[in-house]
Order: sequence, then structure tokens, then C-alpha cells
Amino acid sequence: MKTLVGSMCILTIFMHLVPDGRFAKYVRFYAGLVFFLLAVNPILEFLGDGDQLEQLLELEFLKEEYYDLETAAEGLSDLKNEQILTVYQEELKRQVSEIAAAYGLTVASTELFFDEDGYSIESVSMTVERISAKDAAAA
Repeated sequence: MKTLVGSMCILTIFMHLVPDGRFAKYVRFYAGLVFFLLAVNPILEFLGDGDQLEQLLELEFLKEEYYDLETAAEGLSDLKNEQILTVYQEELKRQVSEIAAAYGLTVASTELFFDEDGYSIESVSMTVERISAKDAAAA
């Protein structure tokens, strides 16, 4: 009973804090749902089905999170525009140059050639500076 009364007070305060508008109906719905679940939970625990309700709710929340992630992934796939593609290609070019530098090469220029989608490298063209025999012996 204490939990129900405390929850009712918190939910009432929260509902008064939310301004009337397009989100008010959603807040009222979810507040009512939370209150209903709080009221039903002791009855189900008494009957021995409390764990099943908890598992069912957890499963539903996971499904909703999965749907949100799936929707976000679809949104991200729609963001394949030229600016993102250009930044991606420049970063790959920088990384290829760093790999060559790690092998002791002095890179003058690097050019990457991509396939049709622009995300897979087809070939790499790299110009390295010539190192004299004297500089090579010193290195």
C-alpha cells in the first residue's frame, strides 16, 4: 500500500510538471500503465506469477529497444551522402599513408581508388620519395 500511495503521489506530481501539449497524452498513458503494473504486481506475486510478468515486461522492453535500434540503423543507412563518403575516403587515405610511414617510407602522395559504392578500395597509388644511399645507411 505504501508503494502504491507513494507511486501515485510521484506520478501525480510528474503529470502536473508536464505541460499540456502533444506529449501529455503519452505521459498520462505511461503513468497509468506504471500505476497499473505497480497495483497488479503484489497480486501476481501472491499468486506466484510475479516473475513471469517481470520477464514478459523485460522481453517487451527489449523488443522495443531492438525496434528503436533497427529504426536508427535504417536512418543511418540513409545518411550515406557525399560529405560522409568524402570524410571516410580521406580517413582511409590518411591511414594508408601512416601504414607506409610505419614501414619507413616517406610518402609524397597517396591516391585511393574506390568501387561503385565508394566504400571499398579497389586499388592504391602511392608515390614515395627516393632516399639516397647515404640517408639509407644513416637510418
